[in-house]
Amino acid sequence: MSRAFDSVEHRKLIDVLSSLGVKDTELLWFQSYLQDRKQFVEVESFTENKRIRYQEKVKSKPLIIRYGVPQGSILGPLLFLCYLKGLPGVMWGDNHSLCLYADDTNIIVSGQTQDSIEVSSHIGLSMIKEFLDNKNLLLNSKKSSFISFCTKQARNKLFPNIFIDSDQIVEQVQETKFLGLLIDENLSWDNHVEQIISKTSSGLYALRRMTTQCNVDSLKAIYYALIHSHIAYGISIYGATTKQNLDKILKLQKKAIRIIFNLKMSDTVKHIFSELGILTVYSLYIFETIKFVFNHKNLTLDNTRHHYNTRNNRFVERHRLDFYKKSTEYKGRLFFDCLPVSVKQESNSSKLLKLTKTFLIESAFYSIDEFLGNH
Repeated sequence: MSRAFDSVEHRKLIDVLSSLGVKDTELLWFQSYLQDRKQFVEVESFTENKRIRYQEKVKSKPLIIRYGVPQGSILGPLLFLCYLKGLPGVMWGDNHSLCLYADDTNIIVSGQTQDSIEVSSHIGLSMIKEFLDNKNLLLNSKKSSFISFCTKQARNKLFPNIFIDSDQIVEQVQETKFLGLLIDENLSWDNHVEQIISKTSSGLYALRRMTTQCNVDSLKAIYYALIHSHIAYGISIYGATTKQNLDKILKLQKKAIRIIFNLKMSDTVKHIFSELGILTVYSLYIFETIKFVFNHKNLTLDNTRHHYNTRNNRFVERHRLDFYKKSTEYKGRLFFDCLPVSVKQESNSSKLLKLTKTFLIESAFYSIDEFLGNH
């Protein structure tokens, strides 16, 4: 959208808040927060007089702000989401779904043919544009793009023609960034992994510089702040990438461990992961996918079943496509099935996750196959 936060109409926002149950004093508080705010524009002016250059700031006359929510505030994104109340409801049909994050709106459209995708896209975008027009918001085709997802082996890649209002062309791209994740058309996550490695290079540099100044605990804190944070973000999704990509991240983790303890490149560090309580990238992926399934997919523990590791004691759903095996839900259920029986017997979810993390830290897996083979 174009200038989305600046286009919120105060009166309509107050009406939405009222419909959401904000009443009386609280509603008056929001009215006071939004209305009668003033702003002015300040520019620098340069004048020259007798070879002397003067600099002064010129301010415009203050005017009342009639649109927009304060940006940079905690309430700003929340109020904007309230303002978009009803947007998911304008979509209809099983071939449409909507993903909203503040002013970043994403539509997922599926179809059997390119023509059906083009028609569904046109209908979906038209409904969204009509909704946004009523909210005084402008849908910007130049800021919009779309990806046609397919496998690397696909022979017939689709190049649908997507328009807004039949005259504004939406550009097709091979990858896009969404909430910090680089999503590509094959869901390979190759470029996202390269982005992680690039971002964490500064963390390795900081570790090298601080080894003479800090103890192990402080260096561990630097590792978590500048390296682990980038690896952990979104790993339950991008962790389904290739083993070669995850090995690149594991190699980076090993390098960080060797820097912390001033070890040689040939020295093994697997036991140090356990000693420091740091999850390898594989253990971290396994843990986060299991946690995702518990938190978001209502995975319940059925202790009425036996706890022997047999094929009939499984949470994994049947599937027809190998591509489905990359999904976080499938992986989480598969990994849970492969946990030790002593861990799966725990009936309390929070305790089970703690036991799972402890097991993965102690094991320090260097591959998914090593974890599955351990089962």
